[in-house]
Amino acid sequence: MTRPLLKSELRAQRSREYLLKQRNSFIERHGEDLGAFYFLVMLVQTHGRKCLKRGDTAALRALAHDLHAVYLKHTQ
Repeated sequence: MTRPLLKSELRAQRSREYLLKQRNSFIERHGEDLGAFYFLVMLVQTHGRKCLKRGDTAALRALAHDLHAVYLKHTQ
């Protein structure tokens, strides 16, 4: 018998389901590559806005570093 999910587990599950739905929606509208890119941009924008609101400069720096790494990977 499985136990019922905790509130935090339910929230995480719903968040995953929402993000998968969003990703699929972007891919359906814009195609595989461009849809995945738009989804990535949406995630970065959301995460960056939350970090900015919190004043979390370390997370913003890490986000900028990761974005730069993605840029370098796909431009060379």
